[in-house]
Parts: sequence; structure tokens; C-alpha cells
Amino acid sequence: MSTLEASVHPLHAPFVESTQAVFSTMLGWKIEPVSALRLPAFHPQHDVSGIIGFSNAIRGTIVISLDREVALSAAEAFIGMRPDKIDADVMDMVGELANMVGGNAKQRIGNAGISLGLPTVVSGSDMKITFEPGAHVEFLSFVSPKGPLCVQWAMRQG
Repeated sequence: MSTLEASVHPLHAPFVESTQAVFSTMLGWKIEPVSALRLPAFHPQHDVSGIIGFSNAIRGTIVISLDREVALSAAEAFIGMRPDKIDADVMDMVGELANMVGGNAKQRIGNAGISLGLPTVVSGSDMKITFEPGAHVEFLSFVSPKGPLCVQWAMRQG
């Protein structure tokens, strides 16, 4: 973990490590964090996003967003053939990535009282996602061998 992640929010480390572990294990990709910011609201960055909620001891939402090229390349690694567009297979794969990153982060946070919801996937350039009222959105930007992706999250004690 770099000084950048540690200086922004104490929970950045579980999300950085989880994202890196999932992309390494599932896709064989080494991804690196580029920046960490606090934003006042969700900021759409890429073409497709997987959303997963946390509840109980910690309430919040994680959004993993992938650039089109990253999503298509990841789907190719998952299903063995490259889709021509963001289709149902790509959307399912993004949902699964969100689920894995969320589950891995939950383990790293180490709070047994956290429950994960089912993933939802959205695509398009004008999406709006609302996080927990009063929670600041933490933004982690990554670079992969196939292009950019980001993880945004906001949480508060349940």
C-alpha cells in the first residue's frame, strides 16, 4: 500500500488489495492504483459499472467501473471469446467482478457483521448512482494492462 492510499481513508487498503487480488487471480492481470480521492458524489468514469451493497454493521455501496476495452478484454478472459459489444455476458462478468471485489474486501475489513447484497450492473455514459446519505464517496483509480478502471465506495457504521 502506498502513502497515497493510507493518507486518504483507512479502509482504502482493503479495497486496493481486494481489487488487485481479484484481477490477478481471475484475469492474470497486474493492476496498480493511480490515485485516491474523496468526492462529494458518485462520478461516472467508464462504460459499465457493477454495484454491490453492504449492510448490517457497515452500510454502504461499492461501484467497480470498467472502460469498454477493459470490460471486453475481461469478458474474453472469463468466457474464452471476445464479445463485440457490452452484452449480457459482459454485464454478468462485471457483476461477478463486483461480487468478488466486495466479498474479498469484506474479509479484509474483518467485520463478521457485514452482509453483501446481490450485484447490479449498469452501462451507459449518463448513469447516476446514489450512495448512503451523508457518506463521502471514496474514489480509487487503477491502471490495468487493458486500460483504466476505478472503484468507488461509500460506507458508514450501520
